[in-house]
Amino acid sequence: MTENTRIGSNDKTTSGTPPVRVRYAPSPTGMQHIGGIRTALFNYFFARSRRGTFILRVEDTDQTRFHPEALEDIYESFRWLGISADESPAAGGDYGPYVQSQRLELYREHARRLVEAGRAYWDYTSASVQRSEGEEAVPYNYSGRNLSESQIREYQEEGVTPVLRLLVPAEGEAVFEDLVLGRIKRKHKDLPPDPILMKSDGYPTYHLANVIDDHLMEISHVLRAQEWVPSTPLHLLIYGAFGWDPPQFAHLPMVMGKDGSKLSKRHGSTSLVEFRRQGYLSEAVTNYISLLGWSLDDSREFFTRDDLESLFTLERINKAPAVFDYRKLEWFNGQYLRDLPEERLTAELLPYIQEAGWAQSPASAADRDRLVALLPLIRERLKVLSDVVPLLRFVYEEVQQWPLEELIPKQADAASAAVWLDAAWQVVVQTGTDDEQTLDDALRVAAEKLDTKLGNLLMPLRVAITGSRVSPPLVGSIRELGMERAAARVAGARRVLESETN
Repeated sequence: MTENTRIGSNDKTTSGTPPVRVRYAPSPTGMQHIGGIRTALFNYFFARSRRGTFILRVEDTDQTRFHPEALEDIYESFRWLGISADESPAAGGDYGPYVQSQRLELYREHARRLVEAGRAYWDYTSASVQRSEGEEAVPYNYSGRNLSESQIREYQEEGVTPVLRLLVPAEGEAVFEDLVLGRIKRKHKDLPPDPILMKSDGYPTYHLANVIDDHLMEISHVLRAQEWVPSTPLHLLIYGAFGWDPPQFAHLPMVMGKDGSKLSKRHGSTSLVEFRRQGYLSEAVTNYISLLGWSLDDSREFFTRDDLESLFTLERINKAPAVFDYRKLEWFNGQYLRDLPEERLTAELLPYIQEAGWAQSPASAADRDRLVALLPLIRERLKVLSDVVPLLRFVYEEVQQWPLEELIPKQADAASAAVWLDAAWQVVVQTGTDDEQTLDDALRVAAEKLDTKLGNLLMPLRVAITGSRVSPPLVGSIRELGMERAAARVAGARRVLESETN
């Protein structure tokens, strides 16, 4: 049998052809991760930029790995990102159901059509060795391809439920024009031997359900990760077996860690919910993730969601893998946090203050006013929302301990640190905190008199006041505490240093 499967490079969205219809089709087997969210955003922005339709389809045919919380995470992720599907399980639409487990009869009917057309067959010999999603426990040896009627009856009498396998041609090749990667070819003989399309539990594998749904939902473009490139020739065979025209394919660059390997938990957080808990804003996450493999030009970095909805094009997607840089995302988030209106920033920070036990739930007017008053002290130092807790702990809680190693500057000892702490605090008492420049000048003079660096005076004082080297600006911190509370903390830190020198 010889068969060549080809798909051209013509864009179906040109004049006189059907409009763009794209889909994001996650499996509810785990929390939404960065790679999946990037795929969702690219599909969404492409649809909006072409005035097309964005579809959310839930692919839950692998019931052994289905998790209800993962399904809810899909919907919650969309809500948080501020994107909405035109057609989905919630929104409905003319091409539903949009949950695959509700489409089983459709898959079974199409499976029968493939068998009747001689393009697939029921295999009784390997039903017991299949894994979830139709993966083979051992390489298939075509043992079920040409069973006699008597052999089939024997299996049936034994209660064996068959799997459905695609009949893969021995010759020919699949050729398609990827809108990102260009022309891709693969010989049929290099495909998996007669892959499973329908499992013995009556559920289709990803390959069969994916092709049927994309065709019946009239998907014009499939935007998905490059890891699916090896599966595309198989999908083209299935399209050809049904006599259907395939959609256009655009395989998106992989998302890698800085070490060059595929992004995974060993690099850090990878699920969207983890970034949300840490205190990243949806605007910052959307902006940064959209730049993983796509760019408008070589200079612009900041885009609103409206910008991306109008500017996004497939032509600007890069073939090369995209590197996920946690520090870059943190930097993006800090920029967005500094630009937030006071009311929004307060609302975003309050849950962290409440979780720390520093505010009522729901927050009182006094709780809000207190936090608003503290915003100027911390706004410039916030990288993620959760930073508010370590930055403001010294205000809401009394400092009980002063780590000795934090009080002593590098290459110094406790005795020197005690001298520097006394000198710095004396300057603060004498000069006051009303004029920061005057106080700064006075501290510099004191450092020169002691023949040391200004930082050696400031570090012990900062740790004494806040309990940590990482803190809001020193002068503002002292003002917030008041001189009496600040003096008590300096005395406590002084005792720690004295105990080390005695």
